[in-house]
Amino acid sequence: MPSGKETLDILSREIGRDFPVREVRVLPEGVAFIVAPKPSGLEEDFDKLRNNLKAMGFIASIKEVPSGLQIGVVKMPQMNTRSVRVNKVMLILTLMTTVFSGSLLWGSYNGDLRILEMGNIIGGAVYFALPLLLILGVHELSHFYMAKRHGLNASLPFFIPSIPPIGTFGAFISIREPLPTRKSLLDVGVSGPIGGFIVTIPVLFLGFHLTVQGAVPVDTQSGPLMYLGVPLAMQLVEILFQSTDSLMMHPTLFAGWLGLFVTGINLLPAGQLDGGHIARAVLGDRTKWLGMATVAVLLILSLSYAGWLIFAVLIYFLGIFHPPPLNDITPLDNRRKAVAGLALLLLLLCFMPLPIQA
Repeated sequence: MPSGKETLDILSREIGRDFPVREVRVLPEGVAFIVAPKPSGLEEDFDKLRNNLKAMGFIASIKEVPSGLQIGVVKMPQMNTRSVRVNKVMLILTLMTTVFSGSLLWGSYNGDLRILEMGNIIGGAVYFALPLLLILGVHELSHFYMAKRHGLNASLPFFIPSIPPIGTFGAFISIREPLPTRKSLLDVGVSGPIGGFIVTIPVLFLGFHLTVQGAVPVDTQSGPLMYLGVPLAMQLVEILFQSTDSLMMHPTLFAGWLGLFVTGINLLPAGQLDGGHIARAVLGDRTKWLGMATVAVLLILSLSYAGWLIFAVLIYFLGIFHPPPLNDITPLDNRRKAVAGLALLLLLLCFMPLPIQA
């Protein structure tokens, strides 16, 4: 944090242009300026101040205190950014692992378990890897686009390779600075699930069409079978097709199912998940109770599906409570409240209490 009278004077002058300073408090973590409340124009004036201080290497936040408003200023931490080469390498590795997984799925679907057979590799790439990576990619690029639209320093997506049968743990972007407002918090949080869901729907339609067209019956004599839960969105799409209950799921339909599964998990209203961003933007500090309730519900659901225990533990240790945006005072407009309602609808359409069962 800045030290010395000269730096404090510069900050006081910068803040005092639009916010009359009543008191200056030097704290261990930074400087707090107590300013007079503003009857109007707070959002615009603070946004201008925030950008000016950002250019000077500082992060500014604002909150209400009993004596008025408090503008906190801290030195911007040094960020270690990775080369885009890392993104490219991780994308290539994930493409390889998802194609390998797709080859297993396509071979199993066709009764040919030769993983390295060229037909299985091509089928796995076309019918599984590409649809799945398209869903995940659009999800993360939607976050990236919205972050850039709000002037935030964000990375390109990092894809995470994994083992079969999926071949990936998903993807993420890194936003290298605090979210400035509730509006940006909601916009960035909701953009990914909406973008991914929009791509998932045509993948589901294609997957159901290919499943019906292929008509590969389930072999109930081959051993234990795994059944996937059917979320509401999938049930609604399936209405347009003949029953697929006795048919093996086409790899493309499995990619669409994974798209819904990922969207449902991301929309859980806790911590740093997309749903946590949305809940924090709408509910403010009250979202901490919703985060604790979400973890409690996952623990209860883990009695039927053990995988929810893993997600509950991850959410708990990564942080149930979402940090506030820099401007936590300005409320959401009605249009964004409606978008938050759409996010809740998507959660209901995508979430599966029992995703997998024997």
